[in-house]
Amino acid sequence: MSEETNNPEAGSGAVRVRFAPSPTGYLHIGGARTALFNYLYARQNGGTFVLRVEDTDRERSTPEATAAILDGMRFLGLDWDEGPEVGGDYGPYFQSERDGLHRELVERLLSGGSAYHCFRTSEELAELREKHRDAASFTAEVRVELDPAEVSSRLERGEKATVRFRVPEGETVIDDMVRGEVRVRNSDIEDFVIARADGSAVYNLAVVGDDNGMEITHVMRGEDHLPNTSKQVLLFEALGFSVPCYAHISLILAPGGGKLSKRHGAVSVTEYEEKGYLPEAMINFLARMGWSYDDKEELFSLADLVEKFSLDGVSSSGAIYDLKKLDHLGGHYMRQRPLEELVEMSLPFLLRSEQVQLDLEEVASGGGRERFEAIIALEQERISRLEELPERIGYYFEDPAEPDKGARKALRKKKDSVPLVERYCESLTGQFPDGWGSGDHEALEEHVKAFLEAEDAGLGDLAQPVRAVLTGRGATPGLFEVMAILGMETCLRRLGKLQEWVDKALE
Repeated sequence: MSEETNNPEAGSGAVRVRFAPSPTGYLHIGGARTALFNYLYARQNGGTFVLRVEDTDRERSTPEATAAILDGMRFLGLDWDEGPEVGGDYGPYFQSERDGLHRELVERLLSGGSAYHCFRTSEELAELREKHRDAASFTAEVRVELDPAEVSSRLERGEKATVRFRVPEGETVIDDMVRGEVRVRNSDIEDFVIARADGSAVYNLAVVGDDNGMEITHVMRGEDHLPNTSKQVLLFEALGFSVPCYAHISLILAPGGGKLSKRHGAVSVTEYEEKGYLPEAMINFLARMGWSYDDKEELFSLADLVEKFSLDGVSSSGAIYDLKKLDHLGGHYMRQRPLEELVEMSLPFLLRSEQVQLDLEEVASGGGRERFEAIIALEQERISRLEELPERIGYYFEDPAEPDKGARKALRKKKDSVPLVERYCESLTGQFPDGWGSGDHEALEEHVKAFLEAEDAGLGDLAQPVRAVLTGRGATPGLFEVMAILGMETCLRRLGKLQEWVDKALE
């Protein structure tokens, strides 16, 4: 077992998987799904889940991207099992810190004849690619047998040379756990670069060195890595290393098929967090893209997934991104959250919004807290993400400026209800001389029934214009629950503007 692994079971047949993102961008939805599948496989098999940041592309790798990846993993609750200790927790491994090992492997391949120095310039290589469109003919011209003494002399003179792997004849067979047997003719693989002119290893060799050094037993990643896999298998074999098991997961496609774009959902996982989707909704959503358990179940907690996940359920065809499914799941898990938790989670979204002027002291305790919890409880049944809250509850804190389309329609339809509403206001004053509290919606509903019976009027004649002027909306949670929270003073003040709002709707 390598010295850097902390799992005592490593090397004894235990499952060891890794998620190895590149910090050249954010943790996108496809990468998050790959991380989840690796995590589930490790947990289900009592194995180890390793996080390795592949930062060998030093020009494009950034600390900000690394931070975004780690934030996304923590938001989803995908804890990794080992790594350098950072403040009592495990940090990820960084590929760049293993440069010495990678260079040793390059030298090993050179000394064994499996690799060679290539002194071609970038301009010469570009010309050769124009001239040779297939890998075999390109390799035939690039692969020049040089005397070791000449190579040493040219390097000593300061000439720049990359190191290329000498692809053997025959074919490479990948026994894929999702796709079955995949065969690649080696003649279709050109002699590929394994080290830059400065001696640092490039991606494929670094991955092989790290997967072997970390004793990774299973590699699960996107199908876009299949071309890399054939090269990596060749390197494993040339170095005498055990080849891990591979599983290539289909890509996530846009709703109409084709590549997923930012417009459809190829955005950072942290952006979903910022929109207020709950992590359990994201986990369920990710798992159901390209994996199924049976034809009935769609809702899975992380614990459920650890128990039920299997690569047998992973489809080899592309998974379609469907935001409506995420919103559906978001609503389900929003309703499952304890109200007290949801209240606390909602505060950051409301405090940074211009639509709600929230007084933290007011909602911290007492009647203000009770009122705020009543507001969130009403909306808990109706939202998919916390980002929706500010726009939905603004009318509890400020008088609406104007009616929306639905409210405008209701005001036009019930334009003759102004006298009825005026009499209703008088009856409220008589029935509730001391006002009402946020829990008095049942009393308000009983009162309106008696009032309408005495007036020989229908509920729609009253409720539609009242809702419109109280909230500025054509649709809200239950009217009497809303009135109970708004309080009598606010309700009467807003209802006093009904004629003005009717006139505005008729313009």
